[in-house]
Amino acid sequence: MVPHFWISNPIKDSSNTMLIFAKDIRKRDHVHAREEFDPALRSYMDYQRKLFPYTIIRGGLDFAYKELDDILRYVDNDHEAPADVSRQDFPADVPQWFSSRFPWTSAFMTMEDMHGLMVRLIGAMDSFRTLETLTAWHLAVLYDTTHNIIEIYNAALKDKLDVSRDIHLSSGVPVAFEDFINNHWPHLEFMLLSKPDFPHANLLERNFLIEDFVKAQIGDGLHPLEVLKIANEKFHLHRGTLELLRRDEITPELADLEILKIEDDPFDALYLSNNEGEMSAIDLDYERNYRDTGKLPHLAN
Repeated sequence: MVPHFWISNPIKDSSNTMLIFAKDIRKRDHVHAREEFDPALRSYMDYQRKLFPYTIIRGGLDFAYKELDDILRYVDNDHEAPADVSRQDFPADVPQWFSSRFPWTSAFMTMEDMHGLMVRLIGAMDSFRTLETLTAWHLAVLYDTTHNIIEIYNAALKDKLDVSRDIHLSSGVPVAFEDFINNHWPHLEFMLLSKPDFPHANLLERNFLIEDFVKAQIGDGLHPLEVLKIANEKFHLHRGTLELLRRDEITPELADLEILKIEDDPFDALYLSNNEGEMSAIDLDYERNYRDTGKLPHLAN
C-alpha cells in the first residue's frame, strides 16, 4: 500500500543525508567539563558513553518499518497473512493495534503516512554527507519507534535473551527512555495540549508556556484554531507543528526533510562556551538532565 503523498512526490535520493537531533547522534564519547570534580556526574556521563544513540534511533525505525509493513500487507491481502511474511500473529483489530502500538503517531496520521515517513527517515540515516532537520511529524513517529525498541531491548537484557546482543543499543546497560529523549529530542511540540506519559521537564517547559497562552486566549472567547495560529506567530513554532496540531492532512512539503548545507553544521556551536569559564551548551544540557534524573537513568527504570 502506497501512502497518498508518495504518488505525487517520489522519494528523492537521500543516500547522503543525516538527521539533526539536539545532539549529534553519531558521537558517543563526550566528556563533561565538570565530571572530574563530581563523581555522580561522571557516573551519569559514563552511562551516556555506553549508549549507541544512532543505533537506538535507527533500530527503532527498522523494527517499526518491518512491523508496520507486514500489517499493511496483511490488510491489502484481505486480512490474510501473506505467504512471504514471517510474522505469525496478526491483530484482529488493526486500527486498535496501530493506536496502542504507536500512540502519538496514530493521533496525527494514518498507517500509510507513517510508513511513508519512515521510508524517508531511514533513507536519511543511511549516510552522513548532508544534514536534514526534522518536523513535528517526524519527531512524533521517532518518539514512538524509539520507545518501542527500547522496551524490547531492556526486556531482553532483563531476561538475558540473545536479542539484546542482536539489537545492541548499548554496552550492556538498559536504556532509560525518558533520559534519552531529554538529551536528544530538539522539542516536543507535538505534545502540546496533550498529556505526556513522561515528565520531560526541560523539553516541556516551553510547551507549558504556550499552553497557558492558548488556554487564556480560548477563555477570552477565541476559536481554538485561531488561537493556534496566533500561538504559532507569537512563539515561532517549529515547521509542521501548527499543521500537525490542527490535524491537517500531511502534505509532500511537510513529509520532506529540510536540507542544510554541510558547512552549516549545527553541532559545532554546542561545544563552544560563550565566555571564559562558562560551560558549553552541550555540557549545560547534560547537566540539566542529570539533575532532573536524580540517579543513574538505568537504575531508575
